[in-house]
Amino acid sequence: MQMLIRDLYHRCCSKETRFWLFKLRNPEHFKKLRQVVYPSDKGDFSLAPFGEKQSIFVHITKSAGTSVALSLFGKLPYHYRAWEYRVIFGRRRFNQYFKFAFVRNPWDRLYSAYSYLKGGGWNDDDRAWSQQHLADIDDFEQFVLEWLTPERLYAHIHFWPQSDFICDKHGKPLIDYLGYFEEIQDDFQVIAQKLGSDATLAHTNKSKRAGYQQVYSEAAKQKVAQLYQADITHFGYRFDGHQRMQVEAGQWQPAPAAAENP
Repeated sequence: MQMLIRDLYHRCCSKETRFWLFKLRNPEHFKKLRQVVYPSDKGDFSLAPFGEKQSIFVHITKSAGTSVALSLFGKLPYHYRAWEYRVIFGRRRFNQYFKFAFVRNPWDRLYSAYSYLKGGGWNDDDRAWSQQHLADIDDFEQFVLEWLTPERLYAHIHFWPQSDFICDKHGKPLIDYLGYFEEIQDDFQVIAQKLGSDATLAHTNKSKRAGYQQVYSEAAKQKVAQLYQADITHFGYRFDGHQRMQVEAGQWQPAPAAAENP
């Protein structure tokens, strides 16, 4: 009976609605979440700088987010999705704050995520996950063609589609500015200026690996295109480049006079 009620609850209420209800029952938890600092040897975690700077950085995995966060805020956020931040900070503050994210070529990002996890990842949890799920995978080709499925995109946060982090359930953007990993220096300066900061981008958490173009067969390339179709469409990516997109009136639009970038 309890399982039936839980299933009905999940069907009737969206994830964001359920998160709002959880907030109503646990207001002190969310107050603490916005203020507390959790120490880490790789950088302290905290959302407090977001309130101080009235800005929210949606940290998409494997898109240079660690470097961006530490350079701009001095702290690391968590991998919350934009709609989760809307609950955490409340709609009024969320709408007022400047919200941004960095995205990355989906083919490049997937190869980076695979290499990162096969190499041990961030912590013991990543290493244990990799050992359990990827130990029998010999190479990237096998990973894409044999292991990766639409369901397994959600087996680890590093494989989640980037659209899930910054779009609502209808695919509309919940952020104000879309930065590109491939143009990170220029976009970082635009964001820093918006925040009134003279910060420069420090590179951290970099992985050593071959260029992604060399590791893809045609079959693997096509499969990734199917699995990450939303990211490719929303952000203007193709396998070897992109046409820049921007957020305009809550919609994805080609950037004015956007040049195709290699």
